[in-house]
Amino acid sequence: MKVKKDDPKLKKTGSGDAMRYRIKQYHNRVRKSFTERYYIWKKKSGKWWDRFIEKGHEKMTVMFIPHNEKRIFNFQISKFFISFFVVLFLIVLVSSSYAIIKNAAIKREEERLLLNYKDIRSHLIRFERQTNRISDLFGDIKPYIEELFELSAGSDESVARIWDFDESTDPDIKELNKLRSILPDEIFTLRQLQRDFICTTNAVKTVKNFIDVRSKVINDTPSIVPNAGHITSLFGWRRSPFGFGRDFHTGIDIAAAGGTPIRVTAPGTVEATGWAGGYGYMVRVRHKYGFETLYAHCSSIYVGKGQNVTRGQVIAGVGQTGNATGNHCHYEVRLGNTPINPYPYMRKIW
Repeated sequence: MKVKKDDPKLKKTGSGDAMRYRIKQYHNRVRKSFTERYYIWKKKSGKWWDRFIEKGHEKMTVMFIPHNEKRIFNFQISKFFISFFVVLFLIVLVSSSYAIIKNAAIKREEERLLLNYKDIRSHLIRFERQTNRISDLFGDIKPYIEELFELSAGSDESVARIWDFDESTDPDIKELNKLRSILPDEIFTLRQLQRDFICTTNAVKTVKNFIDVRSKVINDTPSIVPNAGHITSLFGWRRSPFGFGRDFHTGIDIAAAGGTPIRVTAPGTVEATGWAGGYGYMVRVRHKYGFETLYAHCSSIYVGKGQNVTRGQVIAGVGQTGNATGNHCHYEVRLGNTPINPYPYMRKIW
């Protein structure tokens, strides 16, 4: 079977062989060039090394001639030996120079650290004094904290538990105890102050809760003066203002100009208003915890029965109605429908 010369498969095969042949030739030329250069360099370096060795083994004669010239001392030394001592001398010189410079730098650093140490030491002494002063101040405050806690807790037994601290909650205490012999005492003083402050915080929270409850009770009980003026008659037995003899006064009289605002002394609900015989025009208000307050001899009334009022709200005006010798407010505080002395409840003045 004959193959045509213009077959494309044949052309492709022939071009591939030619390319591989050219690459192989190029590779051979490069390798040959590299080999020649390597041998040339090796030959030159070998000659240079031989000359170097030859020069190095050349010897020099050193002679020592005394003044009397009786005995001349000489010896030979190679250039390699001289070069070795020169290099060694340079190394020693450079090392010594570096050591001198380094030593000077170390001395300067030592002086700087010494100054820093003195500064730190002065601060540490000041810190020790401040720590001891804080500890003394806290020791002075402790009795007051215990007294407040006792007032809020209501018993002496719980006071001893204020400064109880569970050391298991302090993860660093074991490590500090191991280093107690080398650590300054102020560190342990601060740790103790920290524990005392934590205990104080808990005690203050207890006192605050107690005060919050008491404040709520106080805000819901009669605790202010109902009107501006001056007291003319107190609670209890007195000489009757309408004649001879004595009578029991169930409230406090506060004299003021006619129409002076009368304010309710605690939040509550108006139980009754209007005319009440010798009381004249009056307002009676029911409060929490069984308290009632009564405001008599009013010239005018501004609230009605069943109305909720807040502490300090104006409910009436000072007058002279009923059995009264002048403009004043007759103020009563009742507990369980029994009149009690209003004076201890009149703590705040408008």
